[in-house]
Amino acid sequence: MKQRIIEILVQLMSEMQVTNRISDIDLGELKNRGYTQTEISEALSWLYTNLDVDDGVVTLPVPVGTGSRRIFHEVEKSAFSIESQGYLIQLRELGLLDDRDMEVVIERAMQTGYDRLSIEEVKEIVTSMLFGKGGASNRSWLNNKESIH
Repeated sequence: MKQRIIEILVQLMSEMQVTNRISDIDLGELKNRGYTQTEISEALSWLYTNLDVDDGVVTLPVPVGTGSRRIFHEVEKSAFSIESQGYLIQLRELGLLDDRDMEVVIERAMQTGYDRLSIEEVKEIVTSMLFGKGGASNRSWLNNKESIH
């Protein structure tokens, strides 16, 4: 499932804030956590397709810790659990969502009409948005015997 790829992306981007280079990340640790090689490859493909990667270093359009911060309106807060608000902020800070993406996720969540969306529900919205952008992110390179969990 594409949500597992989002989980891998979050882990990769978190580790790159420490190591700075994709090549310095122990991908074997992802396999030990139960992710398949296909899922890991799909996540890496998404990174290289959608972010500026030069010599294994991801350069974010807006460096972490700079620029403005999105503050949730009271009505928006009612649509998200505290945890899912934090998850969205984390995705923005890691560079997986830009300001426009963040607005799209909030808008889609508001349109659902649900109160207090969980992290899992927000992951569904984020996944459909990130993998619906087109390009290589829509492809899945599954071998005959592999599946995405």
